[in-house]
Amino acid sequence: MSSGHDTAPRAAVGPLTGGAAGLAVLAGLYLIVGPWLARYGGAAELAVSNTVAGLAIVVFAALRLPALTWVVPVLGAWAAVSPLILRYGDETAPSDAAVTGNLIAGIVVVAAGVTLLVRRR
Repeated sequence: MSSGHDTAPRAAVGPLTGGAAGLAVLAGLYLIVGPWLARYGGAAELAVSNTVAGLAIVVFAALRLPALTWVVPVLGAWAAVSPLILRYGDETAPSDAAVTGNLIAGIVVVAAGVTLLVRRR
């Protein structure tokens, strides 16, 4: 029974939404630890980009704030394409494992973010 005192808007909660948020959080965590798991070599720009994007994905997906849900798929798209866009200068280019890991994590985050957006309405 509701007491009627809780009038704050809540994000949609359900098995699909919770599962999508969980997948986005896991993919975000992978982006954070990926530079050490996939041996990014000298690709420091990608490691920093992944850490920042991964932290943001974890926070936004876990909190599921309706006004900021759109950020999750955008960050996922960035994670997927960032190995191809970032310039590495004199540094070593990222390994194939790093590029593949980013692509997969990015696709998972985009799909999860779109699910969160659709379920939000």
